[in-house]
Amino acid sequence: MPKASVKTAPKKGAKAKPRPAKAKSRPAKAKTPRESPAKAAPQSKSSATREKIVHAAVDAFATYGFDGASTRQIAALAGENQGLITYHFSSKENLWKAAVDSVFNNMKRELLERAEVLLDADVRTRLRLWIIFMARYAARHPEQMRLMVQEGKSESPRMQWLVDTHIRGPYELVAPTIREAMEEGLIPEAPVLHYFYIIVGACSLIFSSGPEVRALTGDDPFSEETIEAHAETVANLVLR
Repeated sequence: MPKASVKTAPKKGAKAKPRPAKAKSRPAKAKTPRESPAKAAPQSKSSATREKIVHAAVDAFATYGFDGASTRQIAALAGENQGLITYHFSSKENLWKAAVDSVFNNMKRELLERAEVLLDADVRTRLRLWIIFMARYAARHPEQMRLMVQEGKSESPRMQWLVDTHIRGPYELVAPTIREAMEEGLIPEAPVLHYFYIIVGACSLIFSSGPEVRALTGDDPFSEETIEAHAETVANLVLR
């Protein structure tokens, strides 16, 4: 028969061996959620699609106006499905506003940056550099003047929105400099609004009418040489 195992009792005075302490379990670190490439790719594609539609809308609205440009035409220019315009913008008017924002927001940002840098400059320098900036920006974005002309031809809620959102701010930013220039005798006395539109128009027309300029003179109005010469000419005409 198998022998029964016999447990021997510990001898008197003998110390019991301490049991090893259990390792404390560390709380699991919370994993930071990461966007998977599969999710990021569609978002990137969606942004690119939206940008393409806005770019096409700028060209269409600047050329044909709000009523003349159709969402079907804009979708074709963008190379995208017309349904994506509804998906991204809900309506034609929202698309128009997004197109206008894309042109004017950059100008306002750059104008404010220059105004901060030139706070301590004299009036002549501030006014001259504003004129040169306007000419250079008009050369980069001839569609801006075309959009203004299209909407400025008649009174409408869109025209009022354009004025309140994008034109009034630059006007009020530049108006004090024009007044100071008159006070110092740098320019003749006249209502500020005349100088504002004279300068904006003179800086922009050669670029917004680029095809006409080429047909008339054979010159490229968008060459670096022509842009700089035009900016200096407008500044010299305005300032004594």
